[in-house]
Amino acid sequence: MRIIAGQFRGRKLFTPDDASVRPTTDRLRESIFNVITSRIGTFEAARVADLFAGTGAFGLEALSRGAAEILFVEKHPKLLGDNIELLNAGNETSVLAADATALPKQQPFNVIFMDPPYNRGLIEPAIDSLKDSNWISRNTLVVVERDEKEDVKFPSFLSEVRVLKHGNRRVHFFEVID
Repeated sequence: MRIIAGQFRGRKLFTPDDASVRPTTDRLRESIFNVITSRIGTFEAARVADLFAGTGAFGLEALSRGAAEILFVEKHPKLLGDNIELLNAGNETSVLAADATALPKQQPFNVIFMDPPYNRGLIEPAIDSLKDSNWISRNTLVVVERDEKEDVKFPSFLSEVRVLKHGNRRVHFFEVID
């Protein structure tokens, strides 16, 4: 797995040797970033949150493309920390070793990406936590990756603007309307 574009382009990230983390493929990540940039323009000065961060590939890709601040939320941040150190990105990033369904208060982010473990019912409580903790506003783009078979009821304050289908994965792009 590599960073696709920007200042870290081509840099290879550490990935797990087992199935404990299911990283988003480079090809799908590139498609996701194409959709995001078509919606927001540039990542320059953007605040980005990467929930269920795993390897940190999404947040590190955003940083590589010019994001000003990345907040990773990951219960087990060892691998994530190794990748942040690999890219010497500690000054622009912070890691919250926490449950993404019980987030602390924050200022709203421009882009939030979440790729929770599949079929564990984590999407809806994580989205509720984003709203309850002030992580989202009308200017936030929320990107959710999920298994196609997972039954999810997205809340009415999110308006779906696009869906990408990639094998058994679905990536939903939402704007906040409430």
